[in-house]
Amino acid sequence: MVMKMSNNESLFSIFRGVTVEAHYHDAQLEDYADNPLLEALPPIWDEATAVRQMASRPKNNASERNLPSHLRLHCVQRITRDYFQPLSTHIELEQRISRLIRDGYIGRNPLEPNYAIRARNDAHNLIAYGEGSLYPILNPSSSGFAIVGISGIGKSSALIRILSMYPQVIMHSRYKDRNLSLYQIVWLKMDCPQDGSIKGLCINFFQAIDQMLGTNYHKKHAGGRRSVDELLPIMAQIAAVHCLGVLIIDEIQNLSEAKSGGGLRMLNFFVQLVNTIGLPVIVVGTFKALPILDGEFRNARRF
Repeated sequence: MVMKMSNNESLFSIFRGVTVEAHYHDAQLEDYADNPLLEALPPIWDEATAVRQMASRPKNNASERNLPSHLRLHCVQRITRDYFQPLSTHIELEQRISRLIRDGYIGRNPLEPNYAIRARNDAHNLIAYGEGSLYPILNPSSSGFAIVGISGIGKSSALIRILSMYPQVIMHSRYKDRNLSLYQIVWLKMDCPQDGSIKGLCINFFQAIDQMLGTNYHKKHAGGRRSVDELLPIMAQIAAVHCLGVLIIDEIQNLSEAKSGGGLRMLNFFVQLVNTIGLPVIVVGTFKALPILDGEFRNARRF
């Protein structure tokens, strides 16, 4: 979905999912028990169920065979639009994302005392000053990975197909006889700005959250002359408060054209998100992104 932003901001692309009320399921594993962020997620699917969830078939009406050829051509077009047959690569990717989201939530449980206040303050302070009381997550099991391939091969399409199997926003109100007022953002997929600007990415992040939750982060934080050093901690703070499950940055090759080491700086910030607040990050791009991923980036092994 393409949205036009106010204040003469450039267009940016964000894939939007659905918002649902929380319905809690059996955790299936002891590691995931008694955590509303995990129990509100869909069940962990086996391969056969995942294939059925992802697969899509175009509708077929036998009577259309008798249509004139110029109309049948339009019917054939449904194949490119509606047909999707999961391959082994898609199944592996679905399983990776499933593990990634759940691993990231293990160390973040909103039932802990003063979780919201500590998450809001500590996420900001850790990124800005390297200190906090709730974080960093000890031995974080969450990480991230990169999807790199030629343009048009289906990287983004596969991700969209898998992300569509999860709600994007889950509204919590009550969990096991306890009040729990929380908007949980399971995933956020957004494109890297064309100019590779880190500030532009932060601003797009604020706008995306505002579009989903009706907040005013963009108005509150993106105005004035805030520097990147000020915006990055705020971005981490918002991700922590709203329990973001996984952040996907597409077109990551745009960072390779940024000036003043922007690409390296942004990727290092992604690793900080993993290490401090347990937020998994997936980056997607073409082979132009490899110099950054394979270069001086000290944590490239994670991707």
